Amino acid sequence: MKTKLHHLAYSITPRNLELVIELFEEMGCIMSYRRGSERWCLIEQAKAPVKIQIIEATPFVISNKDKLNNHIGFLSDTPKEDIDILEKWARDKGLNFKKGHWSEKEFWFDLPDVFNGFVIEIMHTSVTE
Repeated sequence: MKTKLHHLAYSITPRNLELVIELFEEMGCIMSYRRGSERWCLIEQAKAPVKIQIIEATPFVISNKDKLNNHIGFLSDTPKEDIDILEKWARDKGLNFKKGHWSEKEFWFDLPDVFNGFVIEIMHTSVTE
């Protein structure tokens, strides 16, 4: 079999697609595909072989523990500082923002009114060494 991983799909609450596109742009990503006014798109980052599909969908309830186990992971030399910058961005937009960490090198944040069943993790680049 010669399959090649293309994308992972994550859902967000309705009427938040443009906001999430802006968030990913803040994190160095670009929207790589969107057809017309459809309420989904593909997000990518230079040199990353996998895309993220963001789809607006009816919100569903998931426990916080399960939500933390479903995350989109990013690497950074300054993860804590990056989370703080994103927290300010979210607060300036009037968004509910939650953050936490698994260790001194692994941080996560959530926009609980926007993200359905996932959070975003930012880890220090040293975790891959």
